[in-house]
Amino acid sequence: VYDYYARKEAWQAAPGALTALEDLRTRGVKLAIVSNFDTRLRPLLQDMDMLQMFDSVVVSAEVAAEKPNPVIFNAATDSLQLDPADCVHVGDDRRNDLWGARDAGCHGLLWGYDVKDMSQVVEWVVHGEVEEE
Repeated sequence: VYDYYARKEAWQAAPGALTALEDLRTRGVKLAIVSNFDTRLRPLLQDMDMLQMFDSVVVSAEVAAEKPNPVIFNAATDSLQLDPADCVHVGDDRRNDLWGARDAGCHGLLWGYDVKDMSQVVEWVVHGEVEEE
């Protein structure tokens, strides 16, 4: 099982993710991954042709802190040379992602609640909110 999840065949990007990431990069937005995964993440992203899309990849195994600890979020904001208040973290876990990001001074969006698709993530980053339909 461990070896299986180190292979790109075990994973796929969320629908619309690659387009959204490219859109944000085109707009000059700095992008990072903050993950409780392990040191297999960078090689995995490389195999998926996604590593180059990110300015920083911060992995809990490398910073000795897991989400929701603010240390991992601050490692990401420091690596991007950004103030936490100027950053938004999108994740699928209320405790680890939403509360963790907010405790670190970042904005936090809960996937499936605050944003339901990648175009809404872009909209939030660009406009600071998601328009209600």
